[in-house]
Amino acid sequence: MKFVISYPQTNWDYAKFRFDRIVKGKDRSNEVFKGEPGGKLQLLEHQGELGKIKMLEEVYPTKPFGMEYVEGEGLYFICGLPCAVDGVAGDEHIARLNDNGEIDLEIRSPLFSQLRSLRRTEKGLLVTASGIDTILEVNFKGEVIWSWWATESGYPNAYGGGVRNLDKQMDHRLKCYSGKLQTTHMNSAIIDPYDDSKILTILFYQGLMARIDRKTLQHEIVIRDLNGAHHIRKHSRGYMLSNSRKGEVLIFDNSFNLIDHIQGTNSLFPIKWVQDAFEMPEGQSHLIADCNTFNLRERDINGKEKKFNTKMPNRIFQIEPVADNFSFKAFKNIVSS
Repeated sequence: MKFVISYPQTNWDYAKFRFDRIVKGKDRSNEVFKGEPGGKLQLLEHQGELGKIKMLEEVYPTKPFGMEYVEGEGLYFICGLPCAVDGVAGDEHIARLNDNGEIDLEIRSPLFSQLRSLRRTEKGLLVTASGIDTILEVNFKGEVIWSWWATESGYPNAYGGGVRNLDKQMDHRLKCYSGKLQTTHMNSAIIDPYDDSKILTILFYQGLMARIDRKTLQHEIVIRDLNGAHHIRKHSRGYMLSNSRKGEVLIFDNSFNLIDHIQGTNSLFPIKWVQDAFEMPEGQSHLIADCNTFNLRERDINGKEKKFNTKMPNRIFQIEPVADNFSFKAFKNIVSS
C-alpha cells in the first residue's frame, strides 16, 4: 500500500516556535506566518509487515496541509503561504497532482484563510478555513456553493477576547488572523460517511465535535471533552479522530459512543501530540502520527508496535492513502526545470 504524508513546516524556525510555545509557554503565534516554512510531501510504501515502511519519493510544495486522493483524478492538497503581514496577500490554494505527477488544477478564493482540511464532494471540495472559522464547499473555479460560519452559529467570541465580526465580501487573504482572533479554529470537516445530509467538524478550542445539517445549517454537539482534536475519519467500527494533546486516537460507534482508544505516543514522553491516524485496509493496525517524537507509529490490535522515524524537524500533518501507480516523477521534473 502506498500513502502520502504532508509536512507543512520543515525548517528549524518552526521547531523552535513549537519548543518555545510548548516547553517555555511563550505564545508567539504570529511568527508561524513569517519567513519560509519549507514544506514537503513524502510518498511511502507499506510493505506488508508491521512497521515495514519504505520512503519512495519526496517533493517540496510550500506548506502543504490537508489532502485527499481520488481515484482517476489525483491528489488534491492545500499549499501556499498565508498572509504574513496585514495587507500583504497570501497565496493559500488547492492544487491537484494527477496520477502522472502533473499539477493540472489550482483553485483559489478570497475566503481561503489558513486552510487545514480538504475532502472531495460530489460538486467540488469541502475545506476548513480556520482563519475565518468557516467551512466552505467550493467548485473547481473556487466559487462558494455551501458554507457554515461558526461566528453566525453560536461561536462569536474570539479566543483572545471580544466578539468577532467578519466581512464575507472582503479578501481575507490580505489579513493575518492569529489564533487569538479565531473563535473555534475548525481544522477538520467531512461529510458524515453514514448520513450524507450532515457535515462533521471539530471545534478545536471548545473541545467538541459538531454535526451540521447541510440544508438547515443547524448543528448539534455529538462528542464532548476533546483535547486539541484533529482529523475526523470513517472507521470500520464507526468514526475515528486524533485527540492530539492526550496523545491518543479515539474510536466511536455510529451513535458517537466512545468504544476504544489507542495510545499513540510513548507513555513516558511528557509532551504528547497525535496529529493524525489512519486505519490500515485490513483493520488489523493503525498508522499514527506521533508528532512531538517525530515518529510514524504502526500499532496492531494486540498493542504490538513498530515505528518509522520522520526525522526532526518534520512533523506530520496528515496521512493519505494513494493508488499503487501514483508517483511524484513528473512533478519533480517540473519543479527542477
